[in-house]
Amino acid sequence: ALQDSTKLLLIRLQHAHDDCDAGSCHPAVGDLLLGRSKQLTASSTCGMNSPQKYCIIGYLEAEQKCFLCDSRYPYNPYTQHNSHMVENVIATFEHDRKKKWWQSENGVDHVSIRLDLETLFQFSHLILTFKTFRPAAMLVERSTDFGHTWKVFRYFAQDCAASFPNISPGPAKNVGDVICDSRYSDIEPSTEGEVVLKALDPSFEIEDPYVPYIQELVTLTNLRINFTKLHTLGDALLGRRHSDPLEKYYYAVYEMVVRGSCFCNGHASQCDPVQNLRGDVFHQPGMVHGRCLCHHNTEGLSCERCKDFYNDAPWRPAEGTQDNACKRCNCNGHSGRCHFDLAMYQASGGVSGGVCEDCQDNTTGQHCDQCKPFFYQDPHKAISDPQACLPCNCNPEGTLYNGVCESRTDPALGMVAGRCPCKGNVEGVRCDQCRANYYGLNSSDPFGCQPCNCNPSGSLPFSICDPATGACLCQRFTTGRRCEKCLVGYWGLGNSLHGCSPCDCDIGGSQNNLCSPKDGQCKCLPNIVSRQCNEPAPGYFFLPLDYYIYEAEHAKPLSGSAPLGVMQFGQDSAVVVVFRQPSAGRSVTWTGPGFARVPSGAGLRFAINNIPFAMDFDITIRYEPESLEDWLASVAIQPTGTLSSQRCKNKGLSQEPSALPLPATKRVALLQTPVCLEPGTEYFVDVYFSQSSASDPKGKSFILIDSSSTWHLLEAKPVLSQCPGFSSSSHFSSSCTDNTSVFSYCLVMFRLAKDFLSLMLCQGGGEAGRKERQDT
Repeated sequence: ALQDSTKLLLIRLQHAHDDCDAGSCHPAVGDLLLGRSKQLTASSTCGMNSPQKYCIIGYLEAEQKCFLCDSRYPYNPYTQHNSHMVENVIATFEHDRKKKWWQSENGVDHVSIRLDLETLFQFSHLILTFKTFRPAAMLVERSTDFGHTWKVFRYFAQDCAASFPNISPGPAKNVGDVICDSRYSDIEPSTEGEVVLKALDPSFEIEDPYVPYIQELVTLTNLRINFTKLHTLGDALLGRRHSDPLEKYYYAVYEMVVRGSCFCNGHASQCDPVQNLRGDVFHQPGMVHGRCLCHHNTEGLSCERCKDFYNDAPWRPAEGTQDNACKRCNCNGHSGRCHFDLAMYQASGGVSGGVCEDCQDNTTGQHCDQCKPFFYQDPHKAISDPQACLPCNCNPEGTLYNGVCESRTDPALGMVAGRCPCKGNVEGVRCDQCRANYYGLNSSDPFGCQPCNCNPSGSLPFSICDPATGACLCQRFTTGRRCEKCLVGYWGLGNSLHGCSPCDCDIGGSQNNLCSPKDGQCKCLPNIVSRQCNEPAPGYFFLPLDYYIYEAEHAKPLSGSAPLGVMQFGQDSAVVVVFRQPSAGRSVTWTGPGFARVPSGAGLRFAINNIPFAMDFDITIRYEPESLEDWLASVAIQPTGTLSSQRCKNKGLSQEPSALPLPATKRVALLQTPVCLEPGTEYFVDVYFSQSSASDPKGKSFILIDSSSTWHLLEAKPVLSQCPGFSSSSHFSSSCTDNTSVFSYCLVMFRLAKDFLSLMLCQGGGEAGRKERQDT
């Protein structure tokens, strides 16, 4: 009847054992002692080392009152009927079960019986049936960690206050209260008295038997019964032959039943033996085994965890009709391993907590549902496709995040699968080129490229710089990586729409053709001022030198490229005179009636026969090209007679023609080597003109000699660096070596200019000078 009531008590825990599909399921309840005799021990057993005498309490004089206990060998009804080992308490339901029992040594108060199970079991109740008096005091303990720690189930005592003074005598207020029970410790009955312990007190209504604290009350790995006090009586009825009264005081138990079942957390209805753990070699029929045959995607001895790859939801015991089955992880076919993450589960609102491990096929993410960095999802393939993730094709130097591309297409987020997120100054599908007017793609630059910063005044409009070097495309006459400065000989960057302007330093009034790049100021010779050095300083004037002009219109034409002395005059040279008349509003920048129009390959012969003194002269040519091509002049100077001046004899004239470049951007060319000319001798200056690189080889090119406002005629110019009011190149300074020669030359120049003021400038030339002025 007690067993039946216990089954009714645990009916909610069991539900439908054999039908796990309907929700929670539980294995059948049985006696946990069956098949575990080797796991049942006692701290004291009579006759273990040698036969031991014990007596019983009897009231009849003729009754045998003393016997021998010999427990050196297991009980055998025929050969070892006096053996009282602890294994005798295991219920066998035999008809003569009262012929065997367990018995402790005489007079020992503190004795324990211990059951060690191989795994965690669910405990239902304990029943002890005694042969002798029940203990005057005892307690029952349980362990859930294989005996490392113990908790008391219940105290039992005839006098709880005396035996366990700190324990409440009850009744219990809650199902888990530990109290001292006095109902099972009376001295009567003297035999076959029972001690009953139920894991769950039936007086309490348990609404949810699956909550953790209830499950903790009904599970154990070890059970220990501690007897702490024997019942003792007076010795008045004992015969005098019994000299030791303790021989009749001991513990003896007919039967011990530990009801329970395999603990499977509601996920199994059947159990198998636990292999390779403690237990009998031969399993007795009806034995309660400890390894659950788990359902609901669980595993473990007690179905205490989810099976591999079933961790998408937290493991929970089955409750009633809720099987709380473990959910299979969703790894999109890219992994076979996962684990549960509570934070992920909570963040998903209790939908999914499985985190896939070791994702393959270049995937990552909780469900292997994303392409890992440096890969993107093919828009035409599902993420479950083994070939769904393709490698990014981004230049790491120009891409944010070292070459990571956008992993998928998402219109809502503006994402395009495989697109490379370029740095600020980088563009291109692969982010491999600098944006217009940026250069120097570099991985260490947070913007990828740096700005070229081309000078808008010096660079060509709408042009872009070199993306590798940052060099800008400059306008004519500007230079620098950023086109930020003028070429040598040019100035005024930013002053006009065309970049820089030529210095145009006056060839006679400046030291050279170099000027300040900011304001264009040329380096003037002494007593000469203005930006171009073409105006005399206050108190000075320029002596006109037009007398030394040799008009190209009057020169003899030379055709072909014949050497000097071979050309015959009168042939068709194709040289023509182009007349130009002054017009209103236009400055006259040429001399004579116009220009000589000379084709490429032809030349002109100038005759010089009016040299006043033997000295060095600069030869210049004034010209105007008809195209943007550069020209080249070949200049040869030949005297017609014998030189008489020792000065010019010493210097001599070169027999080889001199090359004189005629740049298209210039209007005057100066022969770099001065020549010595003397009076009384006529000189032929033969100049051949050729185009250095014609754009149209078949066409005929021409050059105008003396046709521009800034071009000068071919002239013979004496150097007047030592005479007040005149200036020229410093290399002619040797022509005026003393006061007499300076005065004489100035006098000649006065006669030529027919200007009395020039005579006034030559005063101070010494006594010889004053005498010559008087003679004049």
